[in-house]
Amino acid sequence: MSGDLKSASLSETGIKRQNLKTRQQQILDLLFEQGNASIEFLSEHFEVSRMTIHRDAHALASQGLIDKIHGGITLKNRARTEKNVAYRQHRAANLKKAIIQRAVSMIEPGQVVILDDSTTVAEMLPLLPARAPLTVITNAVGVVQALAPFPGIKIICLGGDYSNSRNAFFGLVCEQAARSLRGNIMFMSTSVISGDTAFQNDQDVVKVKRALMAIADQSVLLVDSTKFRQGGLHRLTSLHDFSRILTDTQIRPEIRQDLEAAGIPIETC
Repeated sequence: MSGDLKSASLSETGIKRQNLKTRQQQILDLLFEQGNASIEFLSEHFEVSRMTIHRDAHALASQGLIDKIHGGITLKNRARTEKNVAYRQHRAANLKKAIIQRAVSMIEPGQVVILDDSTTVAEMLPLLPARAPLTVITNAVGVVQALAPFPGIKIICLGGDYSNSRNAFFGLVCEQAARSLRGNIMFMSTSVISGDTAFQNDQDVVKVKRALMAIADQSVLLVDSTKFRQGGLHRLTSLHDFSRILTDTQIRPEIRQDLEAAGIPIETC
C-alpha cells in the first residue's frame, strides 16, 4: 500500500472511531434526559442501522453505564455514569458554560427558584449558594443533595413516584404538590426543539414540567444548540410560553433568525 493510501486509510479509521465515540456520548446524553430509549428510536435518531446501535449498547453496557432491556436500553446508574471519566470530560467540553452563567445571573437573592431534574439545570447548582438566600422548589433528588449543606438555601422537594433512572419524582402526587406552591422563576431544559415547539420523550416528565411552568412567574429554557433538530415524541409546549430561551452561539443562524422573526425570546450566550 502506498504512503498516501495508507495515510488516507488511517485517517478514515480515526474519523470512524471519533464518530463512534461521539455517538455513544450522545446516547448517554439522551438517556440522561429521558431515562431510556428504544433501539428503533436510536437508529432513526442517529441515522444508523439497528445493528450499529446494538454494538454501541453492548459497548456502553460493558462499561456498566447502561442496561439492555427488551427492544431498548436504559441508564443503569446515574451517579456512576456521571463519574465516568470520558463522559465527564465530554460534558466539560460542551457549550453549556456560558448558558449556565447567564441563567444564574438572572437570579436575585430572596427569590423562589424552581429547578427541574435536567442535567443542564444541574450544572447551575455549584453557583447557586452565592445567590443566597434562596428558596428552591424541585422534583430532583440531586438538587436536594447538592444544595442541602448550604443554610442560606431553603429546599422544598416535591414527592411522588420515584424514578431511579432520572433520580427524581414524578406522577400525580408530584403534580398536585407543585400546584400548591408559587415561584418567581423556573429553569428547565428539554430533549428536542423542533420548529417553534419543545418536545420531551417521556410523557410523565412532560406533565411535571408543565405543572412547574404553571406555578412560575417566569420560565427560562436552557438548551444548547444540539437540541435544535427534528424529532421528539411528546409535545411539551410552544417556545412562546417561555420568558427567555438561552442557547449557545453555535445555533444555526437560520434557526435563530426564524425564531426571532416569530417573536420568540431567544438569547445566545
